[in-house]
Amino acid sequence: MRTKSNPLLGLPVGVVVAWAGVAVVNYAGVKLNLLRTVRFENSLSGGIPWVLLILAASLVVGLVLSIRPIAGGALLGAGGMLTLVGVAVYLLPLRQAFNLSKLFVIPGTNTAGYIVWDGSVVFVGAVLLALGVRRVATDARRTPQPLQDGPGYYQPGQQLPTPQYPGQQYPGQTFPGQPNPGQQGQWQHGQPPQDGPPHR
Repeated sequence: MRTKSNPLLGLPVGVVVAWAGVAVVNYAGVKLNLLRTVRFENSLSGGIPWVLLILAASLVVGLVLSIRPIAGGALLGAGGMLTLVGVAVYLLPLRQAFNLSKLFVIPGTNTAGYIVWDGSVVFVGAVLLALGVRRVATDARRTPQPLQDGPGYYQPGQQLPTPQYPGQQYPGQTFPGQPNPGQQGQWQHGQPPQDGPPHR
């Protein structure tokens, strides 16, 4: 059974997940930057925990954005938010742009939102936005149409009435090897039924 997609539910989920991912990556990235470019530490033990934190955050974000029912909306929400923020920091005045970047700082820490200044969020956001548009369009085409009931239509799990005598047939019901009413009409007019497309 195909699960119905719900892109509207995915929109806020994508925004929250993208904010959390950027905040975590920003915090860990600042720590790595201080170790490598400020303190010039060559020891791997100091940077491994922050690399693992970035990998864990990326894994969680990827898993959430891949949940089938909300994937399209989540990708749109995450990509749209990152793209708008990445573009806004270059269009807004410096003071307002700096205040916007501080929204991606984990509460209780003093790391500024450096990650939104290097253009990486614009790149990632545009990629997610394009994937989200394609996913929503694909889900819309795959939305199952309601089935129409008709004579002889059988749904899985439906219980058929018990025949009163052997060989009894209900209206619209056919058995394997038995021609349908349209084929019977062809027999009456002297034309044999065709199992496949007509030959040219």
